[in-house]
This record gives sequence, structure tokens and C-alpha cells, in this order.
Amino acid sequence: MDADVIVVGAGPAGALCAYLLARAGATVLILEKALLPRYKPCGGGLTLRALRFLPFDPSPIVEVRAIGGQLAWEGRPLLQCRREPYVALMVMRDRFDAWLVEQAQKVGARLFTGALALRVEESKNFVQVETPSGILRAAYLVGADGVNSVVARHLGWRRRPTGVALEAELRVSARGLEQQGAYLTFDFGALPYGYGWIFPKTSHLSVGVFYAQEGRASDLKALLGHFLSHYPHVAGATIERVQGHRIPLGGEPQTLHTRRILLVGDAANLADAFLGEGISYALWSAHLAASVLFDCLANGQASLAMYTHAVQKTIGRELRHAARLARWVYAHPKHAAALLVGSAWLQTLWIDTLTARRSFTALLRVLPLYLPAILAQNLTRRQHRGTMG
Repeated sequence: MDADVIVVGAGPAGALCAYLLARAGATVLILEKALLPRYKPCGGGLTLRALRFLPFDPSPIVEVRAIGGQLAWEGRPLLQCRREPYVALMVMRDRFDAWLVEQAQKVGARLFTGALALRVEESKNFVQVETPSGILRAAYLVGADGVNSVVARHLGWRRRPTGVALEAELRVSARGLEQQGAYLTFDFGALPYGYGWIFPKTSHLSVGVFYAQEGRASDLKALLGHFLSHYPHVAGATIERVQGHRIPLGGEPQTLHTRRILLVGDAANLADAFLGEGISYALWSAHLAASVLFDCLANGQASLAMYTHAVQKTIGRELRHAARLARWVYAHPKHAAALLVGSAWLQTLWIDTLTARRSFTALLRVLPLYLPAILAQNLTRRQHRGTMG
């Protein structure tokens, strides 16, 4: 046997799972098809939820401490909210992922780069992975190889609900960076059933559009250009990189394990359908996976079924509520924006949910209690404006 656990994929879920297992004394191999660091299209926001699941300080790779969020509609500012000391930490995924892997290596995990998983086979007593360099065997395997997961296909997953995003890195002037400031911009008028974003980094801006349904990244190029045309401070910016990617949207209960294999992060469809955010759920799933795997290593009678149960009870519930919110907001984006602008209470809920200070579950627990009063106030305000006009 080559290891207790093989982790396929060195993204946030795989790297953190490897770290937790190795720290607890397991022998762990990480297989990553690319050389690290490698670019990943991603907004790169570490929410407060994500930070709760990081067992070490990410300060060495933080680009910007975002102090608030801005809501806009086709470039028109609607509101701005600020929270101290920050609402999220902004990172570049190439540095973040490589840094996580370094933490895993420090506690004993072994990394193999250029190790593409060609095939996965499972037997009663072990699981093996075929790579271009040979076959590796372990007692258990973690599929952390993203939305196009080879491991997930072994579990029988052939089709999954996905959204699609197109992201670009923009080199802007110092004046452009100053105008953006340390705020995260979300524009829900940028495209139907989605939003556009502008996130600050140390020396550039990460921008993109997210479409919360299945589609093609090529269809988003014109939408991205149209979205950015509403923001003068990015006019004339140099596009250093633009790349599309699918985002696996969670919310549907699915089996995430076999006898010796489990799925984490994007490979398990653990991104929310409202914002397309997946880092925090990847880190969360790594903790759940590591806990169950260590139980299984210590007790041969334990079952990986505990992992699927734990995910559905916690992350799954949160993603189902995110999907409910997405269906309503994206079907009525103008009404949702108008309600938000007119209610200070809703604005607090929005920024707290955006930054994961409040969960989608908690949001939908309180929203029905107050929404009728907010709707009535909004209607009265509109009628009053009509009378005054």
C-alpha cells in the first residue's frame, strides 16, 4: 500500500483535507495534474465562513482586506455597506492553493505534480489510481479534482447542474484602483439570471460575470464587455487574462461516497447557486471528510456513509436554501434590488449573507417574517411618489 489516503486534486478542498489527515498521523499522497502554482479563474474571496475553516493565518497570501460591498444595477450604484474590520480577504487562487499545499507538506503529506488521474479502480480492501507514471494504491481516496472530476465519474456521475462564469484580470491605473477602493462590487443588472463583479487585488482588479444556469463561457464575452463599459474606472484597462469555467451548483441531495472513495469541494457540487461561491464549502467539506476518514482508518467498521450524511445535514441544507434564494432573486432581479435599496434591515441581511456572517439558512428563516411589512412599506413609498409626482 502506498498510503492511507490518496487525494486527487490540490485545490482548497484537497489540500486542506490532506493537511488535516497528515497532521493527525495518516500517510497522504496528493496527486495534482498541473505544476504548482497554477492559475485558477476565481474571484478569490475568503468569506468569514471560509476563514473559520482555515486552521492557520492566511495573511502571507492576502492581497486586499475588503471592507465592504457595493450593490449596483448596470453600473448605477444602489447602495454601499461597510463592516469592520473587513468583510472578506481577497486572494489569488494560484498563490492560495500552493500555500495550502505547502501547509500539508509541512505536516508530512507528499505531493506529486503532473500526476493526472487516468482511471480509478476500487476493490474490497483498497483503491488504486492509474497515472502516466504508474499505479498508486491506498486504503481510501478523496476526489478533489473539480467540476470535471474523474473520480466523480467513477461514482457514476455523468451530468451535474452547473452555472458558468467568465473571469478576467484587469491591469488598471492607480486612479482606477483608488476609485474601486477596498469594496466588492456586485452588479445584478449585468446579465439575466446572474451578476457581474469587480473585486480589488493588490495591483489589479479581478472582474467577471456569473450566469447561474448552464451555458457557454463564449456567450458571456459580450456580456462581460457590456458590463465593464458601465464602469469608467476600468475603461482602457489591459486584460491580462480571461478564462471561462463551469461552476457546480449544489442543492440537490447526492451520494458522495462509495466503500473507499468520497468527493469534496467542486467535485461534490458544493458551490452555492446564488453567488457561485465555493471556497468556503470546499474547506468545510475537507473538515467533514478528514474526520470521517480518520474514523475509518482507526476503526475498520466505520463507514464513509457518515460523510454523505454529514454533508447533507450541514452544507447540503445551506446550499438548498441558497438555491431557493437564487430562484427568486434571479427571476425578479429589479424587484429584489428595489426592496433592498428601500430597507436598511434588508441591507444588513444582504451584506451579512454576502460575507457569510449570516447563513442562507438563517436568512430564509427570518425573511418570511419581515418581508410582508417590507413589501407594504415599498408599495406605500411608490404610491406616495406617484401622488407627489
